[in-house]
Amino acid sequence: MMKRIVALTLCLVCLVLCLAGCSHGIYDKGAYIRMYLSEPVYDVDPLNAFDNQATLQIVSLIYEGLFTADEDGDVKKALVDDYDYEVDKENGTYKLILTLKETKWSDGVMLTASDAQYAFLRLFSKGTSHPAVGMLFDIKNARNIAAGEDSVDHLGVVVTDPQTLEIEFERDIDIDTFLPVLTSPALYPLRADKVDTGTVVSTELDANGNPIEKEVWGKIGDEIVCSGPFMINSMDFKGKDGFLLERNGYYYRDRSKDDYDKYVRPYRIVVDYSTPAVDQLANFNSGEAGCIYYFGYIPLAARNGDYDDVLKKLDTTAANSTHVYYINQSVAPFDNVAVRKALSMVLDREAIAEAMVYAEAAGALVPQSLLYRADKSATFRDKAESYLSTSAALTEAKKLLSDAGINPADYTFTLTVNAQSETHVKMGEMAVAAWKSLGFVNVSLNKLGIQQIMTSNEKGEEVGTGAYESLYRNALKSGNFDVIALDLVANAPTAMSYLAPFAAAFSGNSYSATVDANGKTVYTLNPHITGYNSADYNAKIDAAQNEQNEKKRAALLKEAEAMLMADMPVIPVVYNQNTSLVGKKLSGVDADFFCPNIFTDAKLSGYWKIALRDGFVEED
Repeated sequence: MMKRIVALTLCLVCLVLCLAGCSHGIYDKGAYIRMYLSEPVYDVDPLNAFDNQATLQIVSLIYEGLFTADEDGDVKKALVDDYDYEVDKENGTYKLILTLKETKWSDGVMLTASDAQYAFLRLFSKGTSHPAVGMLFDIKNARNIAAGEDSVDHLGVVVTDPQTLEIEFERDIDIDTFLPVLTSPALYPLRADKVDTGTVVSTELDANGNPIEKEVWGKIGDEIVCSGPFMINSMDFKGKDGFLLERNGYYYRDRSKDDYDKYVRPYRIVVDYSTPAVDQLANFNSGEAGCIYYFGYIPLAARNGDYDDVLKKLDTTAANSTHVYYINQSVAPFDNVAVRKALSMVLDREAIAEAMVYAEAAGALVPQSLLYRADKSATFRDKAESYLSTSAALTEAKKLLSDAGINPADYTFTLTVNAQSETHVKMGEMAVAAWKSLGFVNVSLNKLGIQQIMTSNEKGEEVGTGAYESLYRNALKSGNFDVIALDLVANAPTAMSYLAPFAAAFSGNSYSATVDANGKTVYTLNPHITGYNSADYNAKIDAAQNEQNEKKRAALLKEAEAMLMADMPVIPVVYNQNTSLVGKKLSGVDADFFCPNIFTDAKLSGYWKIALRDGFVEED
């Protein structure tokens, strides 16, 4: 009898242990949460996340940075467990030593200091051409490398052991001024073995008839490894619920002892891009099968007041971007400052902001979310001037052109916009109409979308890779535009990172090398992608870079912004805003400076019943 009781007890213990990880007869992995996050994002390379606010939101969910910035721009540790700034004035060495936490990539490979170092080296590699380079010029040899005068191998970012990264500086710096730079998505650690091999030989030919090698890394979901709380399960944007983010089971977790949801509560983020967003919004929080519980992007069709009852709990915050137009100064008549100013003056920013609803008319360039670091209780916009009229000044703009001897009807040009973004297209249509009223009757909207990268199989047949490239982004990177629209996203939560790229040395663009009559190699920095290259502006940003006093640096940056608004290589249109609509069953959604929708601790009440109802699981 005693043996039988012991055996029965053991069976009951085993049954209890089994049921502890089960619910309704099957394994309970956690909540499936239906959402609409943003417009579709086809490329999650962090370096491609600074021309569209939607891209940055997705990227921030799947990668982890060394540090992060909260909603106010204050720096918090992320991958970094501890740091120390060491100054040896006798030997002239100044080092920031970063000790990383232990975590793994989504494929189970340990994340190391080499992955963090690679992000720095990639930025400085020739051909990258990224404006985030300029915010790293305090690092030893960084500026010489950017100018082509030194090798990227000499960048002062060194791995001393698998979990330790050392950053050496040219001089003694205020480390609290530098740390915000390390929150930048441009410095998210990446795996060299994935990025460097993520290319294909396409069927597209160059000018010499040779096949062009194209990068597909970051564009195919099942080949992307992630370090953040979520990983990409699927990037099928045309399929029902085809875009899936799934819990990264290796995110800081010791799988031998930690619960599966210790660091990331939800199991999956389920996004449907095949159904129009406005139709999904109509079913928001209704309790019906298929309803969604979070909206991070409100479609234009729902901003007309018809959905006010649904949107009454919508939260809006200042985004870290301004929607702008870059003007190509190498193309006539944009080499004339009067033309650039006239194009800006005729825009009715108030009307554009009203059409967007979740935006504010821009009076200058730097967005509203960036702190005035000399006074952290204020933003840069609180302290800086507004330089632009938010209403249209058609008469004054016409006079400006007339005085400059410009006949608008003599010129033909296009405004290039991202066809994937309905807001960019709508604002572009309004801008084109305004410029036509100014007399530029031959201006048109150039809507560039995406195309699949094609390659050849073993039989020589053209086949799709499953990776899509943005024709819009290609135009932006190459400078192949007259005027082009973009969300100019901050590289870091500092005004310096926003303004510096307009200075030639800080633009991040490639350099050219020529040999003079004496046989000496002369390096020439290419200017900002707009062609803007002002000696006075270059000197102003140099002075700000060298200034250690925060109040004096802030004053220099205000002067720099005023210079940009006088020269007008870039036209600010509206200050962007983030939107978030959270369902009543959803809680624990957080935000930081770069991402307004952090779901690491999100909790969906009654998620098991929702999963059964929506067909995500089947009850035994």
